[in-house]
Amino acid sequence: MMDNPEVMKASMELGKFLLQNTTQTIMDKKKLAKTKGSNEETINNLEEIINTLISEKNQLIEIGQIYDEHLVAQKVSKEDIEYITTSILPLLEKVLEKDDTENGIKNKENIEMLKPLLSSETFNILQLLGFNFKHAIGEPLTNLINGLISSQIPDSSGKAVELEILTAKKEIEYFKILQDEEAYQRLLNINGTE
Repeated sequence: MMDNPEVMKASMELGKFLLQNTTQTIMDKKKLAKTKGSNEETINNLEEIINTLISEKNQLIEIGQIYDEHLVAQKVSKEDIEYITTSILPLLEKVLEKDDTENGIKNKENIEMLKPLLSSETFNILQLLGFNFKHAIGEPLTNLINGLISSQIPDSSGKAVELEILTAKKEIEYFKILQDEEAYQRLLNINGTE
């Protein structure tokens, strides 16, 4: 969570706010406002303190909302946990249903061992301990699939064209060697095929 620049900025703002605004600081401002003189001046100073406190309260609410957004984004809801736990196991069992090989039987046994781990209780316990499923499983899975899809896209960059040109030049030079008897004999000697 602290990798996120927004959360780091909110943490720094919160630390700065806490250093600047202790109860003692506010009480000192209040005493100073009361001892200054006229009632009108005291009222103006107290209004300024109140406006400052309201502004600071709004800052704290914003900081709290940033933390809340990031914590909610990390937490998997009860409905999602229930869906995952009731969908994954039947799907895996269905995939392995017709595999009667030794490996398939072993995989079925492994699924039986995984069933207690893929329960809503385990998900909840791990979340309470701070495990971030979306970060640990979702992001790597997303990156893996992105890599698989990206690897299937033909490379249209200049490097692919340059590679094709170099390959064609190599073939031309190879054919030149085949046409020159002395060069061909040297190639055979180098390769150790003569």
